Amino acid sequence: MRLRNHVSLLHIVAISGAAGLALSVVFLMAYVSSSTGEVVQVTQFHQRLGMILTEGGDLRKMLDDGDESATDTTLVLLNAAATRWYIDLIKLQDETDPMWPAATDRAIAPLRSLITRGHRAVTAERSIRDLQEIRSEFDILITRLTQLERVTEKASADHKRTLSSRKRTAIIVIGIFCIIYLAAVEHTRFLTTRRLIRPVEELADVAIQAMAGDERTPHLKQCGTDELNHLSTMLASFVDTLKERVKERTEQLERQKESLEREVAVRRNAEEQLRHAAFHDRLTGLCNRDLLLDRLDQCIQRSRRVKDYRFAVLFLDIDRFKEVNDSLGHSVGDQLLVNVAERLVGCLRSTDTLVRSESNTVARIGGDEFVILLDGISHYDDATNVAERLQETVAAPVVLGEHEIFITASIGITTSEHEYDKPDKLLSDADAAMYHAKTSGKARHELFNESMHEKAMARLELGNDLRRAVENDEFTALYQPVVNLEDGRIAGFEALIRWEHPRRGLVSPLEFLEHTEETGLIVTIGRKMLEHACRQLCAWRDEVESAADLSMSVNISQRQVIDPTIVETVESVLESTGIPGRQLHLEITESVIMANAETFTNVLDRLRKLNVQVHMDDFGTGYSSLSCLHRFPLDVVKIDREFMSSMDLSSDYRSVVQTVVMLAHNLDMKVIVEGVESQQQLEQLKLLQCDYAQGFYLSKPLEASAARVLIDSPADEWLKTLVA
Repeated sequence: MRLRNHVSLLHIVAISGAAGLALSVVFLMAYVSSSTGEVVQVTQFHQRLGMILTEGGDLRKMLDDGDESATDTTLVLLNAAATRWYIDLIKLQDETDPMWPAATDRAIAPLRSLITRGHRAVTAERSIRDLQEIRSEFDILITRLTQLERVTEKASADHKRTLSSRKRTAIIVIGIFCIIYLAAVEHTRFLTTRRLIRPVEELADVAIQAMAGDERTPHLKQCGTDELNHLSTMLASFVDTLKERVKERTEQLERQKESLEREVAVRRNAEEQLRHAAFHDRLTGLCNRDLLLDRLDQCIQRSRRVKDYRFAVLFLDIDRFKEVNDSLGHSVGDQLLVNVAERLVGCLRSTDTLVRSESNTVARIGGDEFVILLDGISHYDDATNVAERLQETVAAPVVLGEHEIFITASIGITTSEHEYDKPDKLLSDADAAMYHAKTSGKARHELFNESMHEKAMARLELGNDLRRAVENDEFTALYQPVVNLEDGRIAGFEALIRWEHPRRGLVSPLEFLEHTEETGLIVTIGRKMLEHACRQLCAWRDEVESAADLSMSVNISQRQVIDPTIVETVESVLESTGIPGRQLHLEITESVIMANAETFTNVLDRLRKLNVQVHMDDFGTGYSSLSCLHRFPLDVVKIDREFMSSMDLSSDYRSVVQTVVMLAHNLDMKVIVEGVESQQQLEQLKLLQCDYAQGFYLSKPLEASAARVLIDSPADEWLKTLVA
């Protein structure tokens, strides 16, 4: 069935029901209205009879009580009243369409007779008999009227009952019609709901569920009308399409959600890593300086609040770590640092540790420097005991790959008894105590005192002065001649660095070289000294003809040896000064060579390509043996001054020197002996067939101008007699 047929049927039902109800109401209203009119007429008739009876009663009394003259008046009034009554009764009889003809006729007959008699009595002679007859007729009239009144009264009551019954009937009928109409309307509503509204609501619910993405959307059924069935089919197709799109979108959102969750997880992980990296050392995983300072500050604040609270800080530095790092490489050095970190943490966590606390902190603050915070110690002596245990732990041999490494540690200790207010000051004092332990022989631990602070301040001032000296080019050189023992001539000079301090004057290298090595300034200073010495040799070559074949010896430190640019620096200086490579001699100590054997071998090969000669300086002072001379193709071995000063005391040293000379010559190396201070030593060296000598007996270190004079003077003849 089509939707418009349902609508038409609904219209017909609604119009028919409304029309039937309206007609029923009109008919019943007319039915009730007719009864109402009769009741009104009867009531009016009854009321008029009552008035007539009242008036008649008054006139009857007047007839009985009045005299002759009054009787005439009464008769006149009676005639007039009787006439009026007659007219009213005839009129009422016509209006009521006589409902009660017998009773009305009985009342009208005596009324007519009374009117006739009364008229004669007024217009003619009357007798007593006439009056009596009038009174008799009047009484009959009153009786008849009274009967008529009762009849009308009864009729009025009957009509009222009839009206009431009709009203009830009308109400019942109207109620029945209303019930029927309402039933029809309800049935129509039921049909409308079932056929139209409910299907539409179901379609709406399905549409809402589909729009909400509910996968449990019910299957659409046929709704009964062509239009709704078509709508249902379209909506079903729409829902299916929407489901597919929702499914695709849901899958896409799920993928995006998973991607976002992964991104969030990655970001959180990255944030955690950044947070961890911000407060932990990347290599060892220990606390870094920032986190350590924060915990030190907490300890300082707590020591102010809690009377008996104590803590201690141990500043640990690995001895000779740079040698290990430079000789075995940074990778091995990093492994060693990780191993030391694990040992320190394990020592503090071990059950037999003197001070064991979960709040103890081990931190790496840079390089080979570690700081141990002992939180809540019982006695300050506990810090010293823990330092001893830590040194024992660090001193145990470490095997890293093919290398077995032995290391020691220097530890500086400071405690809360000094009442610190800043963590930086606490670390500075612990560092000063550590430096004092290191300069006192290493593998030691020292408690901080104020004198250490003064030394630390002096060291800090020295560092600042050195940096300023580099910027202001305050370094210069003195030149000590190297004499050829075969012919007594000057073979060359060794450049010895000096610092022209603006306040202290000329400063010995013993006072600052170690610090420059520690801070790395030696690389810059060494490069400047190499260039300075080569330029000076170039100047002598230009000024003095006899200086054309002189050599210049320059000392190279460990930091310079491991500097990746050392060979490029030497090559650049040779090119800029024009000095032949064979006239530049680089002196490297035995300990540096042995500590950086692999690196040195590579550097040595590259320097030989530049024709630069390499000397092993201070031979015999290190831990190497004579066999090391076989490992490296050196040009010269320079025997330390200690052997020279001991030759006068023991023949053993003379034998050692002789052995070194013989071995060097066999390896096609020359020998220089430094520290010659007497003629006797000079004679012995000549007998031992040493090649070159150097020392205060021959010449002290000279300024460039004095060295130039020595080159260009008869002093050369004096040197010949000195070594003859």
